[in-house]
Amino acid sequence: MPPLVSELLADARSAKLPAAVSIGLLMAVLTIILGLSLSAVIFSGPLTPFVPRGVGLLLFGTFVLCLITAFTAPYKGIISMPLFAPGAALFAIGGTVSASMSDAPGEAMFVTMIAIMALSTLMAAAGFLVIGRLRLANLFLAIPYPVTAGFLAGLGWFVSVGSFSVMSGTAVSWETLPRLLDSDAVWKWVPGVLYAIGLFFATRRWSHYLILPASLVLATGLYHLALFSLGLSGEEVREAGLLLRHIPTGSLWPPVGADDLTLADWRVVASQVPAMLGVALITLMCIVLNASGLELSCGVEIDMNGEFRAEGIANLFAGLGGSAPGGNTSVFTVVAHATGAETRLTGIVTALPVGLILLFGGTALEIFPIPVLGAVLLFFGLGLMNDWLVAARKKLSHVDYGIVLFIALVTAIFGFLEGVAAGLIAAIVFFVVRASRVDAIAASFSGRDRLSKRSWSVTERAILRERGEQMRSYRLRGYIFFGSATAMGDRLKQALEADPVPQCLLLDFASVSGLDISAVNVFYRVIRTARLLGTKIVLSAVPDRLKSTLQRGLPEGEWGSLLFEEDLDRGLERCEQIVIAEWHRLHGGSEDARTMLFDLSIEDAVRQLERLAHFEDLTDRLRPWLESRSYAADETIVARGERQEGMQLLVGGRATMRREKDGARMGEYGPGSILAPQAIFGNHVAVVEMTAEEPSQTVLMSPSSHQSLEREDADLTRALAKFLMEGILDDQTRLTFAAVGGGIPSA
Repeated sequence: MPPLVSELLADARSAKLPAAVSIGLLMAVLTIILGLSLSAVIFSGPLTPFVPRGVGLLLFGTFVLCLITAFTAPYKGIISMPLFAPGAALFAIGGTVSASMSDAPGEAMFVTMIAIMALSTLMAAAGFLVIGRLRLANLFLAIPYPVTAGFLAGLGWFVSVGSFSVMSGTAVSWETLPRLLDSDAVWKWVPGVLYAIGLFFATRRWSHYLILPASLVLATGLYHLALFSLGLSGEEVREAGLLLRHIPTGSLWPPVGADDLTLADWRVVASQVPAMLGVALITLMCIVLNASGLELSCGVEIDMNGEFRAEGIANLFAGLGGSAPGGNTSVFTVVAHATGAETRLTGIVTALPVGLILLFGGTALEIFPIPVLGAVLLFFGLGLMNDWLVAARKKLSHVDYGIVLFIALVTAIFGFLEGVAAGLIAAIVFFVVRASRVDAIAASFSGRDRLSKRSWSVTERAILRERGEQMRSYRLRGYIFFGSATAMGDRLKQALEADPVPQCLLLDFASVSGLDISAVNVFYRVIRTARLLGTKIVLSAVPDRLKSTLQRGLPEGEWGSLLFEEDLDRGLERCEQIVIAEWHRLHGGSEDARTMLFDLSIEDAVRQLERLAHFEDLTDRLRPWLESRSYAADETIVARGERQEGMQLLVGGRATMRREKDGARMGEYGPGSILAPQAIFGNHVAVVEMTAEEPSQTVLMSPSSHQSLEREDADLTRALAKFLMEGILDDQTRLTFAAVGGGIPSA
């Protein structure tokens, strides 16, 4: 708390205070009006008489959400309140509750609705706290855009329909739709529709944040002027359902006592649990969408886990007070950012007037005409449908837009709960279809494209060059399931049906996160085909979890035929051994094959012999400046992180360079290779590990010996420098220099 107090005191002494007060008071008026509108839509139809008491619940939620997030949210200046999207979902639930309790007293219906609303908020709070605590926010940032758009477009329809219920005083449904055309109903909703449409187009034409509050003041004034000109008294207007009535003169909260909870029909409450979970899900999506919009509009980065924790705490208290769920409102928060009121004081100032209304009564709220409140709902409903049905059309493909329309239509025609179910089904189908388009094979190559890092003899390299097409390697990736496994299996079977048939098929699992039973069945068919054709299957980098999955799913014979290696490089080496052994089995006794192999390898052999001869001659001439070293198998030649005594030349045996994090082989070296070349010039700390694969011998030249060589024999110094430079052209030596962070050292 001390840093928070210091922050608030610093903002109170800065130029942010006037902006926070002015914008906070404006936001307070707007949130009160929106609370009135939201209460009117949630408690509509048979629940309309309870709108004034419902106002207290929504204003309590506004007060709690705004005040708590002002102190706890990671982003300063955030404004939170009960949101329209979950409110629209509660409107749909309210219709179901009214139908289920049509014979019950109105008070029981009202208390039942309060229980449903409060439990929905508490469910949302619990979910947000778990997400924030376990840092799972990133999972929900990946909700498919078309699914979210379809949800919100459908909710836009519900808000719009609810606005007509508010304006006309009649619960709008397909059966009651003709009543809207009655003369006593038309004059209630037509002015509101005209105002909503005018406000909608005005805000699309101009983006100033004062348009909405200024239009509300103007519309309210004109409405009262029209009523006065018609000679209607205030009581007559309230009896006609045009103004709020029976707003308590004292405290607006709580609207019911603890004893009233016994009136709730808990069986009806229990039947709405799936719908309440849907309300919580919609609130979650709104928080994610509003936070994303805030990041784009203000150029800030929001800690979403921290945001969920703050909203979870706020919704917990709001739910305990009976409010509908809520969260951040990007529109109001962007206004605070744009006007310099980006401070926690803005949320506090916004909450305080709402709290005063709660404590001392809201008789002044009776001045707001109900048709104007309904028109505000229609304005927001039109905005949702425009944003997610019209504007989104330009961003989406035909398939994606079809998903949006499907979810929106199901919601509009069949109801909110059905729309939620359709959205979840669409999300699953969306994932399966998109995931199926991701190729489970990240890369494929033959032995002619890539070999292991093992150092083979000249003749063995010639065999691999000539027979490289007979080893096929595939790097797999992702979660392989029924959607992607079939296409993968078809490609692997095509490889097995090639002419000639491959002698080895390597599958690398390093980037595979999991398999389902369908993928295991595909592997079974591939392995069975390979066994019939005589092809060896090598699996590399298979985690124990995936290995156990394969073992459970494969028949014992197929499982026993598999060869496992620790990584891709070792898998390639195993395939190379298979290809070389098969060549010797088939052609080892053929004079023609040996002649062909000699022709293939003669150029490499001559080049290697010349280099080796040059190397031996050079080491003989350098003998006075060299020190012999011997290493047993697996003994360290170059220790990572240690200062090297000097450069070493490998004169016998074989050495391997290994990666630090997992010990994987990075390169293999034979006689004539240069180890730690930088160490010849002075203080050098090795950044790689090199070990002897077998008993090996090296000769070491220390920096002092090199300096002595430079003084005593300039020609031999130049010959050594030339050898080192030419060694860079060799693939293995080039790898050595790159791995140790070298280049060509300057003399």
